[in-house]
Amino acid sequence: MIDRVDAVILAGDGDGGFRAAFSPAGAAPSKALLPIGPRLMVDYVMDALKSCPEIQKIVLVGPEELHGLYGEEPGLLLASAGASPLESFALGVAALAEGTPWVLACAGDIPFLTPAAVADFLNKCREREADFYYPIIPRETAESRFPGVRRTYARLQEGVFTGGNMFLVDRRILQACMEKAAEFIRLRKKPAALARLVGFGVLWKYLFGRLSVREAEQRVSELLGACGAAVITSYPEIGVDVDKPADLALARRLLAPSEN
Repeated sequence: MIDRVDAVILAGDGDGGFRAAFSPAGAAPSKALLPIGPRLMVDYVMDALKSCPEIQKIVLVGPEELHGLYGEEPGLLLASAGASPLESFALGVAALAEGTPWVLACAGDIPFLTPAAVADFLNKCREREADFYYPIIPRETAESRFPGVRRTYARLQEGVFTGGNMFLVDRRILQACMEKAAEFIRLRKKPAALARLVGFGVLWKYLFGRLSVREAEQRVSELLGACGAAVITSYPEIGVDVDKPADLALARRLLAPSEN
């Protein structure tokens, strides 16, 4: 049962490629540490998680600067970032040591995240039995709440969706799934290789908008060797991250209007 959850916040950027796009925004070591008003971006994410009674331990994974900024934060664990988000997540889970079986991985660059969005996601996860859960947001919901924000969308049989920037996983399956997940991520920008991995039948259905959510769940579950479930959420705050200077400007306008 999903009653208590530990959280890992990914506040590093891997290759640091954000600096080229955000160079006018300052010399922050990662996107998550860019300022929004008087606070840093990741502070908004931490506040949302701390306000959820289900969340127990929180690990912040990122650059060394985190120790100077958050080393004295009560109850907060810190871990260094790995070479990839997946490796960073594994290091965050290792920092938890013993704890609840359930771990929520959360990006550090989703400053619109709210306690209600997190609680709703966890409540929906409880409706189905699975090993891991991933939120998807209908396009009309995302564009209604954040008009003009550009997201990557996938057309499925049930509608058009964008993915969220968190997932919930039973840590007991991680070791078995990590290598397979790394392969999937490695091929995500190589269409031919990815097609061979997921299967041309599945890819063909997707290209013509005939792939259902349940079929996508089934194929991902087969690839990872664990049961996965997609969770449709009406909280686009889970999916809107800060990828571009325009996104940062929007966050500053909505979250710190007095500073603009």
